[in-house]
Amino acid sequence: MNKSLENTLLSKWGKDSCSLGFTAIPTMLFFAQRELNISSTELNILLNIFIHWWDKTDKPFPAQGAIAYRTGLSVKTVQRALSDLEEKGLIIKTPTPRSNKKTKGKNLYNLMPLVEKLNEISPRILHGLKERKNMIEYERISSEEETRIKIVETLPKLVVKRTPRR
Repeated sequence: MNKSLENTLLSKWGKDSCSLGFTAIPTMLFFAQRELNISSTELNILLNIFIHWWDKTDKPFPAQGAIAYRTGLSVKTVQRALSDLEEKGLIIKTPTPRSNKKTKGKNLYNLMPLVEKLNEISPRILHGLKERKNMIEYERISSEEETRIKIVETLPKLVVKRTPRR
């Protein structure tokens, strides 16, 4: 592991919290959750699949029961969410035979449709974030007697002022 990354993770989370490793997830996924129509349950399940996805070419195959246990959801809820993600075109589930010594009948999850969709919509989300940032002007006015924050939005014309109670 990269020493500076290890030091940052360890200093942030602690040695024990990092003892099972860590998973890199693009921040864009969190910003795109609404546009991708991913519910909080579906996102939680995706996060649990991601911890099993080590190589781009591999397809993770976590047990639905393990996901249910870690998330506190029922197996049926996990199955429904996985079906919904598949219907949305974000994952591809492939069943495997129980006789397969590696997967033992668990589904393989192809996450490339999600990756492709995220890459497709990322420029639009970035553009929207930049527009939103340009629409809001933050002004902080401070004095010994008064602190107030004024947020001015240009569209629609709205001024919000907050002053402390006296």
